[in-house]
Amino acid sequence: MDHNSHSDLSTLAASLQTMPCWYVSCGGCTLPSFQLALGNKLPRRTPLMNRTQSEEFRQFEGEANLLVWCSWRLDGMNGPLTSSDDVPDAIVRELSKLIGSTTESVSVTPPAWDLDIRFSNGLTLRVFCDHVPGEPSLDGNWDLWRQGLAAFVGPGARYRIEVQAEPVGAIESADP
Repeated sequence: MDHNSHSDLSTLAASLQTMPCWYVSCGGCTLPSFQLALGNKLPRRTPLMNRTQSEEFRQFEGEANLLVWCSWRLDGMNGPLTSSDDVPDAIVRELSKLIGSTTESVSVTPPAWDLDIRFSNGLTLRVFCDHVPGEPSLDGNWDLWRQGLAAFVGPGARYRIEVQAEPVGAIESADP
């Protein structure tokens, strides 16, 4: 179902507030895309087979999961730490700093649905929705799934929220 109401997407995104980040799936051929596992650890119906992921992540998924496909930047208290334009080692090293922190605030900005998440350790993840209609490299900017709902954002000002009977999934191929 396609939505035009900013409040639908903002409400779903705001539900991430106060959730701990317990895993960051990134690396290998999927970079600079990555996934955050947030909230409680929930057993997967089907464990992931990718041995490059931790045993914990293969067996559990987050209560909420954020998958970022578009441009992004991770800011520290004194300036930028890394971005989707950085070298792989720096991306993996800096994104891993989100593990163990808790989301403090989440905001979504129309019309492209850019996303900002501030964490308890002073880091801020900024997601810039740069995939627009036409012939984008990917057909979405970011996906969020939580409590039977999945939001698919982009390209451009489009997004849809769907009821999901099963989890949307995870990045399977993070091979080195």
